[in-house]
Amino acid sequence: MNCRIIDIHTHIYPVALARRAMEVTGHENDDFKKLPIRENLLARMREAGVDLSVNLPVVSKPQNQGEVNRFAKETARKNIISFGGLHPDCENVIEELEKLKDMEMAGIKFHPPFQKVHLEDPKYEEMWRKINELGFPVLIHMGTARIVRPYDLYPSGIRKILKSAPDIPIIMAHMGSFCMMKNPNENLENLPENVFIDTAMSAELEEAGEFEEIIRRFGTNRVLYGSDFPYGTQKAAIARIRDSSFTDSEKEDMLWKNAAKILKTVGKLPENIEL
Repeated sequence: MNCRIIDIHTHIYPVALARRAMEVTGHENDDFKKLPIRENLLARMREAGVDLSVNLPVVSKPQNQGEVNRFAKETARKNIISFGGLHPDCENVIEELEKLKDMEMAGIKFHPPFQKVHLEDPKYEEMWRKINELGFPVLIHMGTARIVRPYDLYPSGIRKILKSAPDIPIIMAHMGSFCMMKNPNENLENLPENVFIDTAMSAELEEAGEFEEIIRRFGTNRVLYGSDFPYGTQKAAIARIRDSSFTDSEKEDMLWKNAAKILKTVGKLPENIEL
């Protein structure tokens, strides 16, 4: 089957930081062509047939808020758009959200383990209400990041966040948490229609049967293809979806249509990928 492809989950960095970003996987000494910079992402997109990638910056420290988002804005191209990174503990978080709106960012990215925050904490309710008011889609790293941390977020935490942000699309990365089938105390049941999952890394790490079972139970209309470039491989994640037993229509939903609908709501769907 041939269809458009939107990768909802990628990361690119300034050249000076690209090697440091790969330290988490022990690949900081890789060939320059494998580093997470814009030119290499564009090359991987051409190889895999990806039409549009979404860059997800991570603000690991509050004081880095401005610098991280300036870079994200500058790297945007017609086939690469960017969410804004937000640290919940940054000074004047409401003003920072307004800035991200003025910068025309496509959404908000959170990474609880790296940011060392409990996003479901009641102290962030005002922030969530403002995000809901501004209509930002949100993508959140779910589960662990290599090692278990006290800040790891699971679907049970999303249920608490929804009380303050009931209307916006919330995308749970890594299919709700890495290897959901191995987390017996967590599940994707009874989550509202505005909650989605992406396939970042999970498409490669889950067994094929488990991968399909999770999606069938959750619904193909709420699954978004994501690779987690450079930590995941675009081709491998696409192949897992294309080789699955889902119908061509369901595969198209996951590979681009579901993401396109979300991006269209914030005016970030390029004209060449109109629904």
